[in-house]
This record gives sequence, structure tokens and C-alpha cells, in this order.
Amino acid sequence: MASLQASAKSKVHKPIAGPSLYDRGIKASPLMGRAFTPEENGLDPGEWGNMALLLRDLKQRGIQVQETDRRNVPPEAIMHDRGAPIPAFVISPRSEWGVAQTLKLLKDFKLYNQLFVSVKSGGHGYFNGASCSGVMVNLGGMTGRRVADNMLFLEPGCVLGQIVHSLARHRKAVPHGDCFGVGAGGHFLTAGWDLILARRYGLGCQSVIGGRVVLWDGSIVDVDEKNHPGLLHAMRGGAAAGAGVVTEIRLRLIDEPVLVTWRFTRINRGQLATCVANNAFANAFNLPRDVSVSFRIHFELDQLEPVCSFNIASLLTADETIHCLNQHLGAEITSLVADPSMWNEKPLADLRMLPASEFLAANPEMLSEVSSTALHEDPLVYWKQASSSREMARSFFTSISHWVVQRCETMLLKLYDAFQSVQTEPARLRMYALIIQGGGRISELQQDCCMPLGQALARFELHWDNPDKEERWCRYFTDNISSIIQSQEDTGPGRPYRGDIWREDQALDDSLDKILQEYDRRFM
Repeated sequence: MASLQASAKSKVHKPIAGPSLYDRGIKASPLMGRAFTPEENGLDPGEWGNMALLLRDLKQRGIQVQETDRRNVPPEAIMHDRGAPIPAFVISPRSEWGVAQTLKLLKDFKLYNQLFVSVKSGGHGYFNGASCSGVMVNLGGMTGRRVADNMLFLEPGCVLGQIVHSLARHRKAVPHGDCFGVGAGGHFLTAGWDLILARRYGLGCQSVIGGRVVLWDGSIVDVDEKNHPGLLHAMRGGAAAGAGVVTEIRLRLIDEPVLVTWRFTRINRGQLATCVANNAFANAFNLPRDVSVSFRIHFELDQLEPVCSFNIASLLTADETIHCLNQHLGAEITSLVADPSMWNEKPLADLRMLPASEFLAANPEMLSEVSSTALHEDPLVYWKQASSSREMARSFFTSISHWVVQRCETMLLKLYDAFQSVQTEPARLRMYALIIQGGGRISELQQDCCMPLGQALARFELHWDNPDKEERWCRYFTDNISSIIQSQEDTGPGRPYRGDIWREDQALDDSLDKILQEYDRRFM
């Protein structure tokens, strides 16, 4: 997940940082294209003088800065959403020093009063908070990572693909998502839902134990349980309250499981109805937290009907998992997955590589070379075609997410029927709905996490490439799906899962605002 948009023109809005670390020898590049007039950049003529001074001083310090043509996105500024705004300027520091100098200069020249400022780590956000029409601080060059003392030290521009590779080398693990191109900065500060590890160990953001933050005036604070504990709390699910740019994230690691177990089983509507009648999803919350259950609805090329995948991921053996399913879900549900020979018992890395292209799966060392830019430019090098179309490749898209009640099974049939009603639509292969269990350790760590959490999450994505021909229908269908999901919404948390928010207002939080006020030095 990318970091959130900063507005430096209004004291009401706040720059919410994505995260990075240190390195030296920052390279400068000349500005691109023609020079825009002050009016074209949204600046008064007097303000433009300050912007020119900023560009001069950044270049003097060797910090890369580009002026865009406002139409074509430079590789460094590419976002997952093709509809994201294109910044006028992209500043790309490669070290904590470079970040600190950038923010200090923005303050010195009083540009926080004049320009929108955003921070991008990987660019995979759902409401494009990492991009804006003003200045983007791009952290994509800050990709340092190391494992020491059972901790993972990350710079914010590191993407999950690189992290998967590093963890596998050290036989360590931490909860995280499954998209190789998500930047560590946004992901571990707002999300980190893991299909197999979350119920046992919590979310990725709940594993954050410290880090470093460059405040908006360029000063640097080291954060842990003893130093700036409020800021640490905000780093666990609250994007550090937008108090600055996180330049290092420290995560608590666990030993990599020797083997993990999973089975993703296609079921038809009749079998789904059986799951609904037997309250399979609600009863799954009685399972040991080593076992996680989810349902995923999508389309495949080999059949016209929607596919409902009954997904079980487990830290137990296949036999142990089947025994638990029989005990808690009953014999009729367990019969759908009772054949042990159809289960996978493999290393965790194999589960992580399920969405990978055939070549990447056969050559996992490629992950050490991956970058967010490469993933955007050549998605099929890294992803299966289906994964790329439905979720991973750069596109226009809608994304919604709601906490739902545990006993939400009737929603599954309604979602299946909604998918079935559009089985001949061109966009059928570019959508999916997911309903996944939470609870367990996620709920136990709620007090250490600054975002409200529910017990179960339902989300939907729909992608398209031609706005003129496809967008209207896609948004109409998304609204239909949203109404179905909201019929089973858990209103307790009060707002969506932070890693999935698709509107800026969904990030608003009074407790985070208080932390921001304590550390915000833009206008002091």
C-alpha cells in the first residue's frame, strides 16, 4: 500500500508520509521538458521564485529532481492506478540525509503553504494518496534491507518481492500481503494482512517495533517503545500519523515455518449453498488460529460460470487440518476437501509464489532484482496472466473493502449470483471478491494497533483499461457489489481496514491528529 497524500496548501489536510534509510552519493539529473509558467504549476509568480530556489538547492545537493510535462508519468512516479494525478515535480532522495534535506528545504522556502506534497514508496495505493498535482517525494530508490537480531530493518522503497527473497534466505518470516510490487513503507505502516500467518501472529503493521522518522522540518527521530511511543503506536496501522517521512521500519521476525499447508478448492453454487446452510464461515472462527478460511469469487478462462474458491491455509499438517475442519465445520463441509492427496504441504516460499509467472516461480532468485518500476513496466515477467489482469498490473480500477460480521454467509450467494449475472461481460476476467477471516492474534493485538479492527474482511476489485468504454459500467457494478457487502457490514470498527481505504477521508482519526499536532513542524 502506498502512502497517503499530503496537502501542503491547507493546514486542515496533512502530508502523510510513506516511508526509507541512508546511502550517499545522490545523483542529480537535469529538469525534464519545457519549464512551466508559475500559473501552470498552481503558483503565484512570487511563489515560483521559492520553487526555483528549491530546485536549485536540491540539484546542488545531488538530490535527483524531475519536472514532468504533466501528461506523461516518469518511471519513478508511476502509480498502480493509471488514473492517479501526475505530479509537477518528482524528488527522489536515495538516503535519509536526502529526505531530511528535501523536507528542510520545503520548509525553509515556505512551500508547505503553497504546494501539495505527497510521498510514494511503491505506488500501490487505492486512493492515490502517494501522488498529487504538486511535489511527489519518491522513495523508490531507498531499497535497503537487512536481517539482524531477529529483526528486519527496511527502507520504505523496498518492495515485497525483495522482502520475500531476503526472508527466505534467512529462514525467517513476518506477516505480509501477496503482491510483490507493494512498497514496504505504505504496506507495513497501514496493512500487512497475511493469508496464512495473520491469525497466529497478527498483521504486518502489528509487528512494527521501531523505526526512524524524518519530520516535516527535516529533523530526525528514532522511534521505539521508550522513545516516542506515541509515534510508534501511529506506525502500527496509522501511517505514522502523517508526522513525517518514515525512513526506516523495524519489524519483529518469527522463524519460518518448516512447512505450510493449503488447499484452494473450486466449488459450484450448490456446494457454496451447502457451505452457507452449514454456517461454514462463521464456524471457522472456532478453528485453531493456525487455520485460516476464506472464500474467493472470480472468473477463469476455462469456464463461463463464476468460480468460487474455498480456501484453507494452515500451519498444521494436512491430516491435522482435515481433523480440525471435521470437528468444527462438520462432515458435510469437510467432505469437500477430505482427500489428503489434494493438499499442498510445502515451504512458505512456495505459497508466496502462487501468483508468480512460470519463469519467476522456477527462478525465485529473480525477486532480488525486482523493483516497483519493473513490475509496472513488464507485469507478465513476474505475474501469471490471471493475477496480472485481476489485481497486479497497472490499470484503472475500483476497490472497496468493508469489515463484515462473522455470520455473513448469505452474502456469499448474493455475490456469486451478481458475478453470474455478468458472465458475458468483457470485464469478467478482471474482477474478484474475497471474504477472509480475521480474529485470533490480530484481535489480541488491537490495543497495540492504532486502527480499529473487525473479525472478518470483505473486499472487491475491478480493473479496466479504457475509461471511455468501460468505466461507467465498472463503477455501476462496483456499487452493486458494495451494497451486497454492506448488507453484512460490521459497524463496530467505524471505518474500513486502513490498508484498503479508497477515499482520503477514511484515514481521518482524532487520535492520529493529536499525534500529528505534537510532531508537525511545517509552520513553526
